[in-house]
Amino acid sequence: MRRGRRKEITAHLVDYLVVVYEIIKESDAKAAKVSQVAKRMGVSLPSVTNAMKRLSALGFVNYKKYNMITLTAKGKKMAEEKVGIQGRLRDFFMNVLGLERMVSDKLSRAFSHYIDDDIEKRFRKFYEIIKDFDESKAKELADFIRESKSLSGV
Repeated sequence: MRRGRRKEITAHLVDYLVVVYEIIKESDAKAAKVSQVAKRMGVSLPSVTNAMKRLSALGFVNYKKYNMITLTAKGKKMAEEKVGIQGRLRDFFMNVLGLERMVSDKLSRAFSHYIDDDIEKRFRKFYEIIKDFDESKAKELADFIRESKSLSGV
C-alpha cells in the first residue's frame, strides 16, 4: 500500500519553491531548469523532479517531465513572501547579532518556516525599531518590549 502524500506545502517544498524563484529572478529568465535547482540545493535530479511534481499538484509551479519550471501566481506570491521574511531575518542576524553571512543565510532559511503572519507582523515591527536604532527610538523599544511581555503573559 502506497503511503499518502500530504495535500499541503511542507517546509522542504517551500525551500524548493524559493530556489526556483531565486534562479528565475537572478537569471532574468522566465523559467528554471531541474539541473539548476539540483545544483543550487545539492540534491539529485530525481529529488527535484519529485518535488516539482508535488509543487505542481499543489498549484505552486508549472512543470512537466523534461520541461522547464515556471511559477504560478500562487507560487510566486509565496516565494516572494518567504524571500522577504528570510531577508529581514538574515539582516537581523548579521546587523543586530553580528553573525557571519553564511550562518545568517542558513538560520534565516530555517527560521522562516516557523514564522506565521502574526509573528511576521511582530518581527517586522521590532525590526523597524531596531534596524536604525538611536536614542530617539528608546521609548518605542521599551513600549514594544512591554507589549511583548504582556502578549506572552510574562
